[in-house]
Amino acid sequence: MNINAKYFGSVSYEKEELIHLPEGLFGFEDYKNFLPISLHEDDSFLSLQNIDDETLSFILMNPFVSFPDYQPSLSEKDKKDLDIHSEDDLSYYVICVLNESLESSTVNLKAPLAVNIKSRIGKQIILDSPLYKFKHTLRNDGKGDE
Repeated sequence: MNINAKYFGSVSYEKEELIHLPEGLFGFEDYKNFLPISLHEDDSFLSLQNIDDETLSFILMNPFVSFPDYQPSLSEKDKKDLDIHSEDDLSYYVICVLNESLESSTVNLKAPLAVNIKSRIGKQIILDSPLYKFKHTLRNDGKGDE
C-alpha cells in the first residue's frame, strides 16, 4: 500500500506496520490507524503518520534517549487494554513539539503513547506522577515548563 506522507511524500507500507489506536490520541479520537516512519536510523524520532488524513502527522521520540530516568507505568486496565503480558512487549513514545532549536523543543512526558510491539495496538495514557508535565524541554534538566 502507499500513502502520501506529510513529511516524506509517497511511502510504501504493509498493513502489518500500522499501529492501531482504538481510542485515538487525545484531541484526535477519530483517527485510529497510523504508520510510524523513522526520522533517524536508531528510531529515536518517528513521524506518526495517520493513514486516513495525510495532513495529520505527529513527531514522536523515544523518551529514554533524553530522559533516561523516565519511569512510566501502566495501570492494570491499560495493561489489559493493550494485552500486555510482559514489559518486553511494550514501547513508549512521547509527542514532541519542535521549535527553532532542539534544546527549546518540548515533549509531553505526562501523556505518553504506550504500544504493544507484538500486536501493534497503542494507547495514549496519562501518568499519575507529579514528576511529569505536559511540556518538558529537551535540554534534559528534568524540569517541566508547564
